[in-house]
Amino acid sequence: MSPDLNELIKIDDDKPIVICIDDEITVLDSLKIELKRALGDEYIIETAEGGEDALELMEDLIADGCQVALVLSDYIMPDIKGDEVLKRIHEMSPNTLKIMLTGHANLEAVSNAIKHARLYRYVSKPWQSEDLKLTVVEALHSYLQDQKLVEQRVQLKELNSQLEELIRNQAKIIAERTAELEQANAQLKQANEELEQLATLDPLLQIANRRHFDEYLKQEWERFCRERRYISLILADVDYFKQYNDEYQHQAGDHCLIAIAKTIQRRLKRPADLVARYGGEELVIVLPNTNPEGAVKVAQRIQEAIALLRIPHLRSTVNEYVTISMGIAGMIPIKGCSPLMLVNMADKCLYKAKDNGRNRFFLEVV
Repeated sequence: MSPDLNELIKIDDDKPIVICIDDEITVLDSLKIELKRALGDEYIIETAEGGEDALELMEDLIADGCQVALVLSDYIMPDIKGDEVLKRIHEMSPNTLKIMLTGHANLEAVSNAIKHARLYRYVSKPWQSEDLKLTVVEALHSYLQDQKLVEQRVQLKELNSQLEELIRNQAKIIAERTAELEQANAQLKQANEELEQLATLDPLLQIANRRHFDEYLKQEWERFCRERRYISLILADVDYFKQYNDEYQHQAGDHCLIAIAKTIQRRLKRPADLVARYGGEELVIVLPNTNPEGAVKVAQRIQEAIALLRIPHLRSTVNEYVTISMGIAGMIPIKGCSPLMLVNMADKCLYKAKDNGRNRFFLEVV
C-alpha cells in the first residue's frame, strides 16, 4: 500500500474506496479527475498501474480492513487481462462492484467477467463523461444499498433470535411478555417490508431497480429458451436530460423521470411486462412472449403517451417538450447465449435513434 493511502485511511477510515486500474498513467489521471468531480470527497480514489499492482493494492486494503466499494479496470493490459483481474478481485472481495472500462473487450471477455466476477457493467473507451459519471454513481448507490441489505439481514436475524427466545419461555411469562411479542412482530414485519423494497424497487422512481431487472430478464430468458418463443426488450433514454437538469435543476429532473416512469408503467398491458430503471435517465422494458412487431406497438404507445405529458424542455433541439429515444430488440433466446446479447442489441439501436435525430426508435431482430 502506498504511504499516501495509509495517511488517508488513518484520517478517513470510514470512507469507501474506489480503485481505477489501467496501464496508462494519462488514462488513470484523467479517470481520477472524472471520478473526483462526480464523487467529491465522499470516497477515496486509488489507482493501480496494471493487474499485478491492483491485486497487491487490494490485498493490502483488505488486510487493513478497508471497504473497497468499486473497481474500474481496463481490459487490455500487458501483465493480466482485465477480466482475469476482476475475477481474482471478486474472489478476494465478492461484495465489491466491478466495471470494465475498455474499447477492446469482446463478448467472450465481458461474459467471463459477468460469470466469474459478477461484472456490474462495462463502459466503452473513450468514455462519455456524463455516462461514466451516471454509471459510477449508480454503481456506488447499488453498493450502498447492498450494505444496507446486509445490515437489515443482521437485524432480522437478531429479531428472529429474540422471537425464538420469547416463544421458548411463553408458557411462564406469556402474560407479561405479550406486549413485547407484538412489538417484536411489528418490527419484524417492518424490516421484511423494507428489505423487500430495497431488494426490488428503485427508491426514486418506485419501479423495478437494476437488480430486479437482471434477475427477471435471466428468468424469462431461460423460460423462453425452453419454450422457443419471442422475448423483446426496449431500452429508453430521455433526450437531452443533462440539459434539462441544467435548465430546471435536479429536483425538476427527478419529477420528470418519475412522470415518465409512471406513464410507461400505465402503458404496459400485461402483468408479465416489466419496466425498470437501468441507470441514470435510462429505463428498460422487458416484454415476454412478445414478437418484434408487438414491441414496436408498445414503443409507439409509450412515445405518444410521453408526448401527451407536454413537459416543457427549452434546451432540447428536437422538440419544445420532453421526448425519449428507444432501442428495440427481439429474438427467440438461444441456449448457451447470455441475455446480455438482447441488451446489447437494444443498446445499439438506442444509439442509432440518438444518432439519427432522437425522439424516435430503431429495431433489431434476430
